Amino acid sequence: MGLTWYRRDEEAVLAALRRGERPDLATTMASGPLDELVALHQELGIFQALDDLEVARERAGVPDGLLLRTLATLPFLKEPSLSGAAGALFREPAILLQLGWAPVQIRQGDNGRHRHAEGRQPESLPCHPDTLRDMLQRISEEAWEKAQRVGVKALYHRGLVRGKVYAIDGSGLGKELRLVALVCVSGERPVIVAWRLLTGTASEKGKEAAVTRELVEQALELGGKDCIGLLLADALYADGPLLAWLKYAEGIDALVRLPADRLLYEDLQGLTRGEQIPWTRHRYLRKVRGHKEIRTVEVAAAGELTSWDSFLEAAKGYEQPQASLWACLIREVAPSQQPVEEAIALVSTREWADGFAALQAFRPRWHIEDDSYRELKEGWGLEEQRWGRDPEATRGRVTLTCLAFNTAQVYRSLGGEKRAHMAIRRLRRQYQPELGAAPAVIYVAGCYAVLSLEELLAAVGVLVRETLLPKLPKAPTSRASPPPAATLPLAGLRLSLGAYLQ
Repeated sequence: MGLTWYRRDEEAVLAALRRGERPDLATTMASGPLDELVALHQELGIFQALDDLEVARERAGVPDGLLLRTLATLPFLKEPSLSGAAGALFREPAILLQLGWAPVQIRQGDNGRHRHAEGRQPESLPCHPDTLRDMLQRISEEAWEKAQRVGVKALYHRGLVRGKVYAIDGSGLGKELRLVALVCVSGERPVIVAWRLLTGTASEKGKEAAVTRELVEQALELGGKDCIGLLLADALYADGPLLAWLKYAEGIDALVRLPADRLLYEDLQGLTRGEQIPWTRHRYLRKVRGHKEIRTVEVAAAGELTSWDSFLEAAKGYEQPQASLWACLIREVAPSQQPVEEAIALVSTREWADGFAALQAFRPRWHIEDDSYRELKEGWGLEEQRWGRDPEATRGRVTLTCLAFNTAQVYRSLGGEKRAHMAIRRLRRQYQPELGAAPAVIYVAGCYAVLSLEELLAAVGVLVRETLLPKLPKAPTSRASPPPAATLPLAGLRLSLGAYLQ
């Protein structure tokens, strides 16, 4: 495929349009939420991380980096399937230009491998979805984990992971597939800082505590040794040795929901029945899926408990022979009455002021279920559409979706929209408000130009009565045509919007 060079010459383009010449190509440069999310993704270093991924085997056709940037954009689309999202993205030439697709690739495609008997079909432009799926299968688990680390480290580096309260939990994504994630839940919006996709026997219950330690170690490596102050979890993800390691090796307190079949739970029930620890009543306002309600609970707490043998034994290895735990029982009184025998229990390596303080501290854990897993499954389609049946495709889908989820969380946070605006300005390299929000790029007569919609309409003989564009004074060289030697290839360049606005 050869290159066709176009010189930037606005006067030549306008003259050709006035003569009625048909443009070779016309596309907009709209600036909507998707543009800003893509720009913010690039600002956070996600595209650079993907460009640096090691690919298991080389493949002729579209460059791997371009395919990976395209795949990284698909989770932002509302269509959950790979084919549906790719089809929607391929109808957005302005976004494709941002990702690096050259105009000739968008028009003619850039992959000689197509599977239709009649040759390349319109749905194969700029490439067939199967080419994207094949890209996923050529990335190893280690490479995806590296991309995960680079993407999360950028969030820590920019101060976008705020607070020291974290939660860990897992959720099934189908038969023998389980996603376990460590989430910072103390900020304005939850951010996923580490995750693992467990398959086969690795997803069986009883091994989650080992995964918890691995994820916590990864977060400490990326965010610093003091980035976690409190870990919220269910007992499934926090056994005795893990609690001892968190407390005495890393200085991290844990607050864990305790199952009813544990000896420690039975001890708490016995203490309340014997009236050795009192019940206290508390009322508070809580919000459940947008609905507010007043809830009344009774709590009873006790400290210096030693009914968790594996914790005590592990604590001795850290020279803590007198280690003990704090725990409490919590039962709802209103709006519904909960029997004492069904009260939930929390156990902690920290001595809390009372059971109600521990309950309030544990409440952010629900962000990992409602605002993370539920959002990933229902909003991002992660469970319904895994982009392929093989583990490699699923692992890639999970990684790219979690990275996109974090970028969206930054975008939705206070100051995130401003950060996104700055990112897209840097992407364009030069801010020109006189072009409006959606200028057009016109290729004709061997030249190209970036025109406002009003200029374009005037060139084809349709004048607008009024314009909302600001009347800005033009700098002497702001939009002057470059010397004849200045040219732009129609293909072969990794284009950004800034390339058109220089």
